[in-house]
Amino acid sequence: MDLILASQSITRRRILDAARIDARFMSPKIDEENITKSLIADQALPRDIADTLAEHKALKISRKNLDSLVIGCDQILVFEGEIFGKPASPEALKDMLSRLSGQTHRLVTANVIYKDGKPMWRHVAISHMSMRTITSNEIDAYIEAHWPDVKHSAGGYHFERTPDLFSSVRGNWFDIMGLSIDPILRFLNQHQAGNPFQIPRLAAVLGHPIAQSKSPLMHGHWLKKNQISGDYIAIDIPPMRFNTTVRMLFDVGFSGFNVTIPHKEQALAFADDMTPRARRIGAANTLIKRDSGKISADNTDGYGFMTNLASQNSAWNPSAGPSLVLGAGGAARAILVALLEAGVPKIYLCNRTRARAEDLAADISDCIEVIDWEDKQGVLPDVFTVVNATSLGMIGKPPLEIDLTNLNPDALVTDLIYAPLETQLLKDARTRGCEVVSGIGMLLHQGVPGFEAWFGHRPAVDEELEALVLT
Repeated sequence: MDLILASQSITRRRILDAARIDARFMSPKIDEENITKSLIADQALPRDIADTLAEHKALKISRKNLDSLVIGCDQILVFEGEIFGKPASPEALKDMLSRLSGQTHRLVTANVIYKDGKPMWRHVAISHMSMRTITSNEIDAYIEAHWPDVKHSAGGYHFERTPDLFSSVRGNWFDIMGLSIDPILRFLNQHQAGNPFQIPRLAAVLGHPIAQSKSPLMHGHWLKKNQISGDYIAIDIPPMRFNTTVRMLFDVGFSGFNVTIPHKEQALAFADDMTPRARRIGAANTLIKRDSGKISADNTDGYGFMTNLASQNSAWNPSAGPSLVLGAGGAARAILVALLEAGVPKIYLCNRTRARAEDLAADISDCIEVIDWEDKQGVLPDVFTVVNATSLGMIGKPPLEIDLTNLNPDALVTDLIYAPLETQLLKDARTRGCEVVSGIGMLLHQGVPGFEAWFGHRPAVDEELEALVLT
């Protein structure tokens, strides 16, 4: 079945990729502005305008590609009876957003399918988009940050990139993105033999900032390798908008999320229930929507850390003696819990800010002894595991200054940093004859439980994935 999408939209192409639909993409290049003006003059309804524009696109491509199924799509943004088009300038965008601020508008999505120049199928979906109240200063900052991306979008926003602009939404993610994939797949499944298309499942990583995240690359690799219908994206959410935005994303169809800095504690509080390890750690990095509709929180950082150690050094014995953990951030919290649960009898916790380490130790266990940053080398002869859970030694960060001369040669040394893959700490420990474990495996293994929960398949962590993430 030859399929053509009459659109060059990257978002719509991504939807077809997520649904594992092989299609060609062609730009119809119709005169949308004049067609719309003519329809408005004839007092056509917004849904008919969107449908007609989608039909013009599909028809133009279909006439030149007989025997192919051609999908035409268009969207119309309607507010107070007025159709909002693409903003002509930053000033026009400011006016648009000022009018939409605090109000609800409709997003009309029309999809049609043509074959041999004749209509085969059509569908119109209407999403109700309630934008939160946005101040003039916020609008100015938004335009400065996003103008190159949104100037080609009706209404001047990309919901997939800035959902925090909205207080609530009634609609489906794919309708809002411009391609009503569920009804499209039902139609296509009636016209093909063999395995039916599956509705894509959705997941994302949430953070602030989030552009640096490797998670979309990793989960995208797993989706493609396992031929799973689904998509995984990165979404930047400011802390003050976390609860509202996450609830809204669940409502439009997401199955769950990875959560990173600074949202892990908020994610735990947001959930309806939590795993024991998430409760003990006091933070969540994974949110899952269950079949019941309830949201469950988990923390897989400790799982990723321990699985990484076990996969790279099967001889490591956590009960052999004390451990030294450097750092007292969110990752350190998960690692402390994981080490204690694995049987480490005592942990020396060392942080540049001692008070933070003391608070962390008090939250978790009496088996954790806090030592001053300057005293970290004094315990090296006695420990059997050393963990760097700070950012020191990362590319672009200050070095981790620690003399390993007196380090127990039977100790295992691991660094959560994976850029560079082998930090100076690991190089020095290897020189001492110690076993070392890099941090990249923790990143990869911690993503496994979430992927399995969202997409129904347990993925493999292998050298191919590691090489991809390190590229």
